[in-house]
Amino acid sequence: MKRKHETPWTNALINPIDIQEQLAGYMNMLQDKQDHYWKVAEFTHSPPPQIGIQYGKKYARITLNNETVHTFVNLKNGDILKAGSWKAPQPNGVRGNIFEKDNGATKVDIYGAVYLI
Repeated sequence: MKRKHETPWTNALINPIDIQEQLAGYMNMLQDKQDHYWKVAEFTHSPPPQIGIQYGKKYARITLNNETVHTFVNLKNGDILKAGSWKAPQPNGVRGNIFEKDNGATKVDIYGAVYLI
């Protein structure tokens, strides 16, 4: 039986304002990753994908050009979740947290959340 992956913040109660501030930093970090990749790859056919956000009751859906899901973020504790579909994260999808020192940068790439090891 697989053990549920958790972060130190998974069971914490966090102020929603703090979540919003960290979420803004997370989105900026993701946009920087997209911009850097486009620049290094010397893509000129289109601008880099734009990071967007859509809020639900439990999760914030982070999107690329409002077309594909990049990741989900739990609005209670800031956990970064791998996308399972357009509507919901993977059941075992916790990959990191936006309150980590690097805003979760090591837990995501330009395509979405990294795989569990």
